Amino acid sequence: MPRKDQNTADTRRAADRERLAGIVAAGGCDLHLHTTSSDGADTPEQMVSRAVAAGLSVFAITDHDSISGIGPARNDLLRRQAAPGHAPQLLAGVELSAEQNGEERHILGYFLHGGEERLASFLAKQLHTRRQRNRDLIDRLQSLGYAIDEEAFESLGQESIGRLQVALLLIQKGYFSSVQQAFDTLLSEGRPGYVARVRPTAKEAIDQIHQAGGLAVLAHPALYGWCQGQTIVSEQLLHNLAQLQAIGLDGVEAYHGEASDEQNSEIKAAGRALGLVCTAGSDDHGQNKDRLMMYTRQDRWPKRREILVCGALLAQRQPDGQTSYLLCRRLSTGRHAGFWELPGGKVESGETTTQALKRELQEELAVDAKIGALHTVIWHDYPDDRVILAVHETSFSTENLATNAHDRFCFATAEQALQLKLLPADITLFQVLAAKPR
Repeated sequence: MPRKDQNTADTRRAADRERLAGIVAAGGCDLHLHTTSSDGADTPEQMVSRAVAAGLSVFAITDHDSISGIGPARNDLLRRQAAPGHAPQLLAGVELSAEQNGEERHILGYFLHGGEERLASFLAKQLHTRRQRNRDLIDRLQSLGYAIDEEAFESLGQESIGRLQVALLLIQKGYFSSVQQAFDTLLSEGRPGYVARVRPTAKEAIDQIHQAGGLAVLAHPALYGWCQGQTIVSEQLLHNLAQLQAIGLDGVEAYHGEASDEQNSEIKAAGRALGLVCTAGSDDHGQNKDRLMMYTRQDRWPKRREILVCGALLAQRQPDGQTSYLLCRRLSTGRHAGFWELPGGKVESGETTTQALKRELQEELAVDAKIGALHTVIWHDYPDDRVILAVHETSFSTENLATNAHDRFCFATAEQALQLKLLPADITLFQVLAAKPR
């Protein structure tokens, strides 16, 4: 693509990211829904009816490797708009199966301006590989003694048929009592009935979405086992999201129907720190998955005000081999007066954590700092708001530090730091550092 066209595409995508973030911030949306065009129980028209009943302002149909439900849903909405009453906005979407580091990942595509039909040839290839996998899966199940034949499978009539439909057939025949049991026992990766299929790489899936004018968002990270459900974000989650962001990922599904509140908070903190759009989707499949429920107009994300801040981790090796870190004590006036903390401050709108930290260190300490890699992300709930702390490895000279915001400075080991009057989020960081082997 010529540079001018690429710049135009990048500018448009940046604007679309802001718009998508605004949709989520307004609440009352559900951006991950499945219809009978893949493995959902509801037709596109039924899904529209459910979205209306839920009072949603925006909803997205995101069928697996299929966009065939978008047209019928749009037509149904047009009919409804001709009559009085609430009609939500439909956001065209898709959920692509892809591969990252040898493991399956799902990439959601959102098309804020339409254009999803430009994925048609790519989706046709995915449908072909899915059908081949299904034939192999039936053969595998038959060899294991399960009476599932191809005719029964194809009679389902859905375009994008997969393991969920197999699970439902197995339940009908009395082999299992629930979808979860069928997956846990037979169909999940590593189980006897699992059959892999050829998938595009995550980069190819992201590129295809971008070429069609869409935004690429990683679906349900909690289901990949990356979360630890704690106030300090797991290194695995940060690493994998950063890796996907490096190849073009625009956002992450920070709120998901199967994730716990703690996992949602962890993913949201990671997404905010990395500058990814954070979306919300129930992953509702209708009656095919009874554990997932469509969101409603009452749902809001986040449930409390969030403040993104950045902190500098300046490490110094001591003669005895221990590592100490620069800490600053706040001035005796103002909020948190007298507390010790990492140098840093609030990330302003439009800034990355790297940009904000460089600015804050210049303003607070009058230093020109070199900002390194993202080291740790922590979230902490104060009475009035939630603070997300993004900690970067940093280097700068500590000679002649300015006292614009602090009255004392010291280097302390993690153990020594925990003896000081630290801000709560900093306590969590130094507890982790103290627990690491020297």
